Amino acid sequence: MSRLTIYVIKEISSSFLFSAILMTGILWLGQSLRHLDLLTTDNVEISAYFSYVFLLLPKIFQLTTPIALFISILFVLNRLRSDSELIILWASGKSNRNILIKPILIFSSLIFVILITLSVYLTPYSLNEIRHKITDIRSSGIHSGILKERKFISPVKTLTIFLQEINGDKISGLLIHDIEDPSNPNTYIAENGELVVEKNNRFLRLYNGNIQILDKENKKISEISFKSYDLNLARYQKKENEWIYADELKTSIIIDKIKNNDYDNEQFAEINNRFISPIYIFCFSLLPLLIFKLSRRPDENWLIPIITISTFGFIIKILEIGMANLLIDNNSFYLINYLIPSGIIVLIIFLLYRDGRLFV
Repeated sequence: MSRLTIYVIKEISSSFLFSAILMTGILWLGQSLRHLDLLTTDNVEISAYFSYVFLLLPKIFQLTTPIALFISILFVLNRLRSDSELIILWASGKSNRNILIKPILIFSSLIFVILITLSVYLTPYSLNEIRHKITDIRSSGIHSGILKERKFISPVKTLTIFLQEINGDKISGLLIHDIEDPSNPNTYIAENGELVVEKNNRFLRLYNGNIQILDKENKKISEISFKSYDLNLARYQKKENEWIYADELKTSIIIDKIKNNDYDNEQFAEINNRFISPIYIFCFSLLPLLIFKLSRRPDENWLIPIITISTFGFIIKILEIGMANLLIDNNSFYLINYLIPSGIIVLIIFLLYRDGRLFV
């Protein structure tokens, strides 16, 4: 590999890393803020929240990588032109293939391997873990991690808890309002309590208190005193949807389903899209080179060519998304979905070399 090729790869890689980190960070921050309700509504511990949002990164990076690569190559080409580096290299007799095509293809191949790894392994794994975490969070009911001192919390809509002090599983000064039965809401008041788990059953054991039961129909309040009372927490657990979507299934599971003829359209489309999507990276990496076909002189303003090439890039992205969705509706289009990015790559290369030269 020549020093020139290494130089161009370094320029593209540094620009790509900056663009990818910036775009991924912005989207990740937006998704993190979007899921803040886990901290408030579901009273999730901060460590569990960050482990959840961290798992969003593979999917986000997979989405931002093609755009970041496209932008970084456009930026590097424009910088090389504005600094007159391309003119110097061409004047010195350097091959256009070695100047741009070779380093772009080498770097794109590396990104392709990364995207295949993300698409086939890491992203399905992270989405699968997210599904399990959401199920655990939504269905975990009441535990010491969600309880807050001197603060009203509602683990579920029918229950409100206030406590004075908590020390591990030991609690003091409890006030619990239960409206599971709207016609007979219950209020539990206890001096002390503790969270107890026995034989996979979780309950709150209350000491020295009373239960006030409101009969709305007769407008009467009944009061029952107790020294010890076990409040079953199982009924306050949320029932989360356990359905696993196709993009959350591991690749090996979908392949086994296809082998056993036990799959649906969405799963068949998903497994194919995991291999098709990374191919588009070569479309987005080679497309910026057509900018030289749209400019007649090296010193010509590139505003219109950049807008034109960016529009084509946007159309290709829309086409990719549209064909991926179409494949879900009709699995028979899977061969066409492989041919489209391959055809676009061939078309770009044909346009680049149409007159025997890379640039006009």
